[in-house]
Amino acid sequence: MTLVFCDYFKRFRCCVMLKFLLVFLFFCLVFGCTPFQKTPKQDPTLLPESVQRNIEQGRVLRVSDYALVSGLNEVEVRGVGLVQNLAGTGFDDVNSIERSMMYEEMKKMGIDDINGLLADKSTAVVNIKGRMRSGIRENELFDVQVSVPAESGVRSLRNGYLVAATLQDMRAVSGSVIKGETLAIAEGAIMVSDPLATESKNPSGLQQGIILGGARAKKTRYLFISMKTDYESAAMTKRIADVVNSRFYISSGQKKGMATAKDNVLIALDVPPIYRNDVHRYARVVESLAYHETQPQQQRRIERLKSELLTPSKSQNAAFQLEAIGGKAAIEALRTALSAGDEEVLFHTATSLAYLGDGTASEVLAKIARENPAFRIYALNALSLLRNDIDAELALHELLQLPSAETRYGAFRALWQRNPSDRAIRGEFLGRQFAYHGILVPVVTTNPRDNKPIATAAWHDDVTEEPVPTSPPMVHLTRAKRPEIVLFGNNIHLIRPFTLDAGPTIFINGNNPSGEIIVKKFAIKPDQIDESRTVNSDNLDDVIRAVVDIGGTYPDLVQMLCLADQKKCLSCPLKIDSLPEANRFYQRKNETSPKIEQTDKPKKTLRDRFNFKNWFSPNPGNRSTDYEGYINESDRR
Repeated sequence: MTLVFCDYFKRFRCCVMLKFLLVFLFFCLVFGCTPFQKTPKQDPTLLPESVQRNIEQGRVLRVSDYALVSGLNEVEVRGVGLVQNLAGTGFDDVNSIERSMMYEEMKKMGIDDINGLLADKSTAVVNIKGRMRSGIRENELFDVQVSVPAESGVRSLRNGYLVAATLQDMRAVSGSVIKGETLAIAEGAIMVSDPLATESKNPSGLQQGIILGGARAKKTRYLFISMKTDYESAAMTKRIADVVNSRFYISSGQKKGMATAKDNVLIALDVPPIYRNDVHRYARVVESLAYHETQPQQQRRIERLKSELLTPSKSQNAAFQLEAIGGKAAIEALRTALSAGDEEVLFHTATSLAYLGDGTASEVLAKIARENPAFRIYALNALSLLRNDIDAELALHELLQLPSAETRYGAFRALWQRNPSDRAIRGEFLGRQFAYHGILVPVVTTNPRDNKPIATAAWHDDVTEEPVPTSPPMVHLTRAKRPEIVLFGNNIHLIRPFTLDAGPTIFINGNNPSGEIIVKKFAIKPDQIDESRTVNSDNLDDVIRAVVDIGGTYPDLVQMLCLADQKKCLSCPLKIDSLPEANRFYQRKNETSPKIEQTDKPKKTLRDRFNFKNWFSPNPGNRSTDYEGYINESDRR
């Protein structure tokens, strides 16, 4: 019986195995055997075949042949916030979406009597908007725009102060707004978009404004190197990161490169300090790095680039490549082009030398800044990079005395960025609110060697001799980057009689028979009292200090100066944001293109200005050095 059962079981097992084998063969015939084959792992050190072939054939290709720098766009951040300290011009928009969002935020913070606080006429809920430029660093400041919601009952934001509010990357998804991560914190005194507006004249100018440097970034925005489709591999990203790090790095205890390979496609790219005012230029220089090049190949390429530098249409690309090579050999090659007669060649050559830390072309850059509006902004930026070069310092000091307002103020900005402690632009942080500067004026003295008169520098309060009549006095204030007032020249004063407002609560009376100027601040709350200060001179500096001492803010002073200029009671011109423009055209010889504007370009009205340029780089979204006018048009990406 047992033998019969065993025999039956063997035949059954053979039958099942035969059926399984037939099914297996069927699937193999129909679908193939690939699913059962083991996929070989890709060698992470193996370069794509075409790249290996280029190396073997000795072809010198650049990073741009395999990848492109991305992340150069700006990121818009938004939020809602609460404005306080209004002079009874606030309103509680109970039905607005912004009010509901603010209520929920305040509820999370555990604030008591939220409805009572929002109903107070000294408060208002506002929209906040800002743009974070590419390459912005953690804790770096940027401007934000503040505006009342649509159909709001808020009459004015003048004198308002925005309480700390979060800003997020907000995106529209399926008709609704989705909040991203918190990218910045905004806070500060609001400057209304039109300092001269009233509730009867341009009321909208009171319902929006800006906070200079009012937002602080919570994280750094890195650039990225993105591999082209045919070259996506771990070996390629690592190799390109190594190429970048061999040229760009910082040494703080230990060497740290700017590039970090993330995967097969992306490389995170940090920005060196010297390029932070022009990340677009940095991107072009990175893309100009040679991917693989022997020393003899590099020497031959430098010789070729030396000749290309002298051709205006090729000089920019050649300068970028030499800037990417760096070192003594590149500097010597660039210097050879300084004898060229073409201004465009000189500009590209001198600028690349400055980025390489060589001040040989300081005088060339100063001449370009003085004479060519199309290149001015970049020439001044290049001079600001030469922090240890005495020729660059002296050149900028000379530019401070020119009649052109934008050249003088551009020179001031370059000096401030180069060395904030430079005695020619000494200043203070007045009232812990804004930067306040007075500019040196030349004074006639005698050279003891030959008894001839010479011009030296002295502060306006140190002057004991007659100033040299060089450039006219000027008051300059900013509505970009940071609150700042600069007085150019001596004896800037207010012309009596006059009456001026500085915000909604401060009044300056320069119409007293006694000759004194009375600065008075009126109380707007029951627990406050009126205050006043007496100024015994009409010197603008004394009046500014009295307004700050009584509690005036930078927006209050902006309003006061704009009114003084409008009423013609300021003894010199008032200029606002007189930085050189970044998008002017350059006309090459023997080419037809728009003519250069040789005089200072008229500025837009205050209410039209927002999202201003960085110290020297263009506004977010605008184009940079390599896109300027018609320069190197054929080489644009």
